[in-house]
This record gives sequence, C-alpha cells and structure tokens, in this order.
Amino acid sequence: MSMASAIQRRNLMGLFLTISLSLLMGLSVVSGPSSTAYAYEVWITDQSDTAPESGGFLYIYDGAKLAANPSGTKPTVTIDIGGEINKFCENATKKKVRRPHMLFFTKDQSHVVLSFLSGQALFMDATTRKPEACLNMGKNLHAAWPTPDQKMALAANMAEKKLIRIWTDYAGHKYSFDPQKDALDLGALDSGERPDNAPVCPITDASSKYGFVTLRGGGLFVVDVTETPMKVVGTLNNVEIHPAGCGGVQVGDTMYINSGGGTPVAPLSYDVYALNISNLPKVSAKLITSRDTKFADSHGMAAVGRYVWSADRAGNNIEIIDSVTNLSVGSIELAGSVSDDPTPDLVDVSPDGAYVFVGTRGPNPLSGNAKDVNNAKGSTPGVGVIKVTDSGKGGEFVGIARITNMKDGKETADTHGIGVRK
Repeated sequence: MSMASAIQRRNLMGLFLTISLSLLMGLSVVSGPSSTAYAYEVWITDQSDTAPESGGFLYIYDGAKLAANPSGTKPTVTIDIGGEINKFCENATKKKVRRPHMLFFTKDQSHVVLSFLSGQALFMDATTRKPEACLNMGKNLHAAWPTPDQKMALAANMAEKKLIRIWTDYAGHKYSFDPQKDALDLGALDSGERPDNAPVCPITDASSKYGFVTLRGGGLFVVDVTETPMKVVGTLNNVEIHPAGCGGVQVGDTMYINSGGGTPVAPLSYDVYALNISNLPKVSAKLITSRDTKFADSHGMAAVGRYVWSADRAGNNIEIIDSVTNLSVGSIELAGSVSDDPTPDLVDVSPDGAYVFVGTRGPNPLSGNAKDVNNAKGSTPGVGVIKVTDSGKGGEFVGIARITNMKDGKETADTHGIGVRK
C-alpha cells in the first residue's frame, strides 16, 4: 500500500468514525425522555394564627419536586403573614389580617389574589411575592376571583351579603372600587326561594361578562358584572341549586357548580350540577350526581382533561365526572396508608395534567366546619398529591407534604386556599 493510499484510508476511517459518533449522539437525544419538563409552583395557605389573633402562613413549593417526593419536599418559600403582609394591610385597611382563606392567580400568572376572612383582598406580584394593594371588603371576605380578562376581581362578602367588583390594572399596579357603584347588595334580594343570599364563591365564564354566584342558603345568581351597577340577569332557586356551593369550573359550554356542607342549614351536602351556558344570560341546571344521603360534603372542583374532579371532604373521596356524558365514571378513595383522614378540600392541577394537588385539613378546622358532624375535620394538614391515571379518569393518592403549626401541644395548622402557578 502506498503512503497516499494509507493516508486516504485513515481519512476515510476518521470520517466514518465522526459520522458514527454524530449519529449515535443524535440517536441518544431522540431516544431520551419525550415528556416536557414543566416548571411550576404550588401555593397553599395555612389559616392558623402566627400573631395575636392574626396572621397565617403562605407556603410555596417547587411543583415537580413535590410531585416526585411529597413527604420529603419542603417549601421553597415560607411567608409568615403575621409579619410584613400584616403591617402592609393594617396600614391600608386599619385592621389586622386573619385567616388567609382562598387564593387565585391571574390568567397570565403574574399576580395572585388572596382573600382573608378578616375582610381584606390582597393583591401580590407572584414573582417577587411583594404585596401591591390591600383593600377592605368589609366584615368578611370569603373569596375574590380575578376575571380571565384581568380587568376585575369579584369579591364575596358573606357577612354583609355583598358582591363587590374591584377594578384591576395589574400592569399599572392599580386596584380600586367604588362602594356606591361597585357593590351589589344581595341581601336585599332575599326571598322564599332564595332565603339567604350571602355570596359564597363568585366565578365568571370565559368571557368575563357573567358572574356565577353561589349562595349560602341555596340558589344561584347570574350577574352581568360589566354593567354599572352590576345587574342580576339570571336566577336559580334553592331547589334547583342546594346551599353553600363553592366549586365551579367551565368546560366548553357547561359550567359545573356544586353544593356543599359546613353551614347550619346544610352541615352535610354533596351535589354537582351541570349548567348549560350556551344561551347566557339564560341558564338551566341539571343535577348530575348527589351524595346527600351520605356523610359527604362537596367543596373543591377542577377540570382534569375531559373529566371534572369533585372533592368530597367529609367522605375522603374524589368523584370523577365525564364532561362529555355528564356521568359519574369513578372515584378515588383517599383514606388509607397515606392518611387515615385527609379531608380533601380545594384542588388544582399541574400544567401537564399529570398530578392533582389538594389541600388536606387539620384536626382543628378554622373554617367551613359544622361541629355537630365535623365535615372539615382531618388528621394530616398539608398538600396531598394525586397521580393522574387514564387521562384523568383515575388517580392514585401518592403522598402528603405535611404542614404543622404546634401551639401548647396542639396542632393548629389548617390548610385551605391552593393554586398552581404555571
């Protein structure tokens, strides 16, 4: 073999080796995990006091780590609401904050709205976790819902039976309401078929025009929240919708609403309704599942793929409803090896739909509990993690990230508001 031939052969061998390595590297990328890595956070409130008759905790978890190892994952951020947030709100509203009850994120995930049973609505930058505004809604605030168009938040003042509209400019950090123009007195509409119009949970349809307001005494108001003053444009009575519903989620042209327990008029109640909203403001309701004869209490609700998950906090169960047929297709029993009494409350879903996170209640519930039946009393306060199976038709309860706030040997922690920040 000539020198030239040997060099040529070595060059060809080098080229072959380079191509082979490149192909192998390419194949290794192609054959690797195909699922997308989602970065998200799970936020949850603990309603227990952290200061004299005030405060609470806000915990923020890395969602992927929480899903992978619930019992071993600690919060990445812990905020004692009895500290700077309490000072901020006390300066703005002249009263302390207590019982952080609900939280909802804006559609663009830039801000979070926290509701306090002491009556304040707190608007926070979700990235910096800095408060931007704290508004006084009156004697009580059960829930404040940011509309999908991000122009408003609807606040439910149960104690004074008022629905209050807050105008929101998140980019400009401006939040305001006019007590004369933006408050709807629902108590003035009490009647025989809607005897107690204290608003529980106000949510809107996807257009942000119509608010669906569940009522403590049963029934429902459909409110045009874009008009000034706001106007009730549709009604259902307390036979069509039973008392104290809080869950609500829209899937297509159907709004799913529940009724629940924890009130003197309905210490135990579990019903889920499908509302046809294709011809708003006209609305009709169909009862699609009920556990009113059982030890049951419907509270949280979320859409998981085509399925609606409904939490039964008294019965330690998640019922699964097919939104195509509106039939109950199964359930997930939660009491067992993970917790003997988890008491599932509010729920939210990971961005990829692979996990559902649920707040689990404590042994000394601070809200929504009827003491004669203890519908909201649990044994393991924290964040429950359920692995979704069969595209949302099933699930496996895999663990709880426990939360604690011990005082004088007593567990006072009691989680409630929960949300996934995508």
